[in-house]
Amino acid sequence: MDLQPIKKRRLSEFAIDELRKFITSNNLKEGDKLPSERELVEKLQISKGSLREALRMLEITGLVDVMPGKGIFVRSLTGDLVVPLSSWVTRNKEELYRHFEARLIIEPEVAALAARRISKKFIHRIKQNILLQKSYPETELVPIISADIEFHRLVSEAANNETISMLMNSLARISFHGWKAALRVEGRNESAVEEHTQLLDFLAKHDEDGTRTAMREHMLHSIRLLKERGLNSLD
Repeated sequence: MDLQPIKKRRLSEFAIDELRKFITSNNLKEGDKLPSERELVEKLQISKGSLREALRMLEITGLVDVMPGKGIFVRSLTGDLVVPLSSWVTRNKEELYRHFEARLIIEPEVAALAARRISKKFIHRIKQNILLQKSYPETELVPIISADIEFHRLVSEAANNETISMLMNSLARISFHGWKAALRVEGRNESAVEEHTQLLDFLAKHDEDGTRTAMREHMLHSIRLLKERGLNSLD
């Protein structure tokens, strides 16, 4: 089977379907390499942006690994979102420790800086992001996770520091297990949206201390939920 050009509907959604079918129909196994981004863009007849969005969704599900400079590899034939959460947390606890430790150090201060510098444009973009995340049913985990990651990325961009934006983009690209784990907890998307809304209120008021505290509490809430499902305390 070969990949088919995409012509209608949301391009990234069709790309996801085509890439899933390509993996299955060609009997690709874990560790096998997919065609390059350039080849995929040509075969699917979509933009690099749409392809990368599709690949990001497949990364979130645990189906592929995108390794810059090396290629795109099959990670799992089923994806890790089907693994029971408690088992998944136990299996990935070391990565979760590193993920939250880094974010607890970085994000509250980044959020405070964003509160000082945020523009009306970013206030609007963050508001639209929150409305998007709120619109998804709880069963739509992949777009929920993607929207949640985007919220944190937008806050970092609002700080108007290119180095910080690059750092947060890298963190979101290479270490999104924390987002994946927390948002699988029943009801977490609803509470996360509420916390994002509160954060936006502090940002819009340029309240640095309030934003810093709210961001830290937002992440600590996720950690508390994961502790209940097998994640030991962060030292």
